[in-house]
Amino acid sequence: MINQTEISWEDRDQFEDETTTENEEDIQVAAQDFERLLIAPSDWTVSTIYDLIGKQLQLDPAYQRRNVWQVKAKSQFIESLLLGIPIPQILLASKAGQKNSFLVLDGKQRLSAIREFIDGYYADGKVFKLKGLRILTALENKSWADLQSCEDWADRLNNEPIRTTVLRGWENESVLYEIFYRLNSGSVKLSPMELRMSLLPGDFLKFIISWTESVGPIHHLLRKRHPDPRMSDVELAIRYLAFRDQQTQYTGDLKKFLDEFCKNKNIEFINNPESIGNYQNLLMEMNEGIVVGLSEFGEQYFCRKYSNGKYEARFNRAVFDVLVGALSYNDIREWVLKNPGKMKALYERVCDDNLDFVKSVETTTKSPEAIRIRFGAWYKLISENSGTRLSIPNVK
Repeated sequence: MINQTEISWEDRDQFEDETTTENEEDIQVAAQDFERLLIAPSDWTVSTIYDLIGKQLQLDPAYQRRNVWQVKAKSQFIESLLLGIPIPQILLASKAGQKNSFLVLDGKQRLSAIREFIDGYYADGKVFKLKGLRILTALENKSWADLQSCEDWADRLNNEPIRTTVLRGWENESVLYEIFYRLNSGSVKLSPMELRMSLLPGDFLKFIISWTESVGPIHHLLRKRHPDPRMSDVELAIRYLAFRDQQTQYTGDLKKFLDEFCKNKNIEFINNPESIGNYQNLLMEMNEGIVVGLSEFGEQYFCRKYSNGKYEARFNRAVFDVLVGALSYNDIREWVLKNPGKMKALYERVCDDNLDFVKSVETTTKSPEAIRIRFGAWYKLISENSGTRLSIPNVK
């Protein structure tokens, strides 16, 4: 039975081993990369910003379905604008080769709230009426159409300035990742998938987001009852596909590896739209592998490190790589189902007997050597016992 406890992104430290996820250590950037950066702060009105959204300012509809802010937060943000309360700046970056087109580095939730309120509808199609206002209580349950009937309120919102800073002249995407991490180094940790969605828009990423909209085994594994607003389900699916892909080579930079994979697949989806079927099958096999793994190990133990006779509590992506990687093959799943308890026993054995394997899932998890060691050791053991040969990822 699936545990219905949901882990919020803010509680991720207690759920997930952070050493195995993308973080600032994956960014390769030098001081000279910032010397070419041009910073242009200005005050744009709400009306100007609204007019830019969907034109020069792209808020991907697929991404925006997973808005983090709830109804009350959006309403109170609109209330702050109506009161003239200063709000955090919007930070944009000009798109490479497109003078008047911008990526959103910080402020997507604020921009989404503005667009939805003036459009009159939330992303799910429900009418946007102000809820939970603390000061302007007379506007409770009012929509933008209602405010327009009172010209003063509509003018006040349209003309409210918002400090907006545009970064120009960047040549290395890592500069944007570095800024992104520094902006979000406080209490709420954001996923690099949010920035990847802006930097690398395309049909492949839209497909992955659409696929993860349906709650399934990957969400159960992450203890999510809904698609994750911070895209952890999307990133995990991409990570699995990238390591299954023999065309994209892993050189030791996880961020670059996932970026390159997404770029290549965006191009592939343009040149060969029929290839979507291959990735649907691969993701279906991943989900089937997760189901078998949860049954074989138990929900509390699957994709966790094992040491000193017990499993750790935290989800570990490096362990996910090898366990789900192997279980995504049909012959392996059939072997596990015919030999219940065998894979779990082998996993505990490799953790007890192979110190290099243990190090590869707990310390230097992202180095090429660590990738080779953990896939090589686990796939060799599984191949010897199941009779099915498995190929390790393309590692430099």
